[in-house]
Amino acid sequence: MTSYQINNLNLIRTFSVAFSILIMILMIQACDQPEIPKPEPSDNLSIDSLVTTKSDLVIWEKAYITAYTRGKNLKFKWTTNHGSMLGRDSNTVTYWACPSCIGINTVKCTVTNEYGTVSDTIAIKVRLK
Repeated sequence: MTSYQINNLNLIRTFSVAFSILIMILMIQACDQPEIPKPEPSDNLSIDSLVTTKSDLVIWEKAYITAYTRGKNLKFKWTTNHGSMLGRDSNTVTYWACPSCIGINTVKCTVTNEYGTVSDTIAIKVRLK
């Protein structure tokens, strides 16, 4: 073989190796999966609203307060600065107030799951008559 033929053969081998490497890189790139979009945090845990059947109560009158939420495995905790409640660990509570609760009372709903904790409040006016 002449030196010209050997140089051509080496050049062909070099291009062949470079082409093979390029093909492998393109194949690896093609195998990459597109990133799956993550849900918005509010889809995993949020309180959309607190809704009461009545926001202006006469003493001993009842109101039902419901938390409209998003998320899975939710745990509810309700608290109030005055008054009484039933159902503190569900999405709906029954609220009522005695004579010492006259005025504006605050009811707070706290919701938790593996994504964190959120809370919201609602005001209930309690009057004598």
